[in-house]
Parts: sequence; structure tokens; C-alpha cells
Amino acid sequence: MPKVVDHARRREEIARLAVAVIGQEGAEGATVRRIAQAGGFSFGVLTHYFRDKDELIAFAFQWVATRTFADLNDAVDAAEPGLARLRTALEFMMPAPGANSFMEVWLGLWDRAIRNPDLARIHRAYYARWRRCVQRHLGEAVARGQIPPPRSQGDATDLLVAGVDGLWIGAAFEPRRYTRRRRAQLTQRLLVGILGAQPA
Repeated sequence: MPKVVDHARRREEIARLAVAVIGQEGAEGATVRRIAQAGGFSFGVLTHYFRDKDELIAFAFQWVATRTFADLNDAVDAAEPGLARLRTALEFMMPAPGANSFMEVWLGLWDRAIRNPDLARIHRAYYARWRRCVQRHLGEAVARGQIPPPRSQGDATDLLVAGVDGLWIGAAFEPRRYTRRRRAQLTQRLLVGILGAQPA
């Protein structure tokens, strides 16, 4: 009998391999042939599921984003609604270098996303979802009287998102300067400076 293959599981397995190779060798080094080699697959197996490298990387990009939000939801659900969840979400999006594949993969894919419409679309969808998450918890904090209503919730959200991006990129290049403790302290300063939150 021919071997029954779970195609959804196989695609996820290939995405995991792509993420691992991107984390080790960067997006440019993550060729279809190299990813196949890392998983012990033939080149033909990967091309059965993905037409080319861009399609494979787009799928891996989407897979990382989906996993990131699942883990983010678990983290914020464990915190009290409002400001604590907002702080938890912001700190979650600043992982320590090497703590997981998020930082390395995201940095590796940003350059391709600028030039690749499919990756750019996934990237925009990811950030739209991330901004909605920040806005939701910001709104909870306002409703609970933990922070004053910002003049513009959209501006406050964009400033928080940009601040987090700056801190985790800083940590990627200067991990000794942006330690976990300092990232938490600077996150609190973002909340104080942008939202008027009381120091923790």
C-alpha cells in the first residue's frame, strides 16, 4: 500500500525546517534545496508543496506569525485585564535574543518583505493584528481607570508598537545593553511617557 501522508502536517514540518534554517543562515541562505537537505527530504518533496522559495518563505512567515499570536494570547490571559495585560503584551514582543526563533526569523524576513508583495501582505496583516491587540488592552486600562484616555488612541498605539520594535531590535544587536530587566524598565517608561501610567 502507498504511504499515507498528512499533507497539512508535512507543510507545517517544512515550515519548521524553513524557520530553523532562516534562524541559522538568514533568509538568503534558506534555499529550497538547503531546507530539503536539513529535513532529509528530496528536492522534489518540497517543490510538491511549494512552487518556489518565495512561496515557502511566505508560508513560514505566516506560520511564525500564527504561533506568535497563540503564545501571546496565552501570556496576556494569565495577567489581570487592563494595564497588566498591556504591559505583558509589550514585554512579550521583546524576546531575549536566542530565546526563540521569532527575533532571528523576523529580522531575516523584513528585507524580503519590502521587495516581496506576498510577504509584505502577511507583514501588514501581522501588524494590523498586533495593533488591535495593543488597542484592546489599552482600552481596557482606560475603562478600568488605570490610565487617562489618550488624546488619540491610534497615535498612542502606534507609538507603543514603534517603541517595542525599537527595543527588540536594539536587543538583537546589543543584548548586553538591552537586558531583560532593562527592557522591562524601558517598557514601563513607554507606558508612563505615552499614556501617563503610574510607575509600577
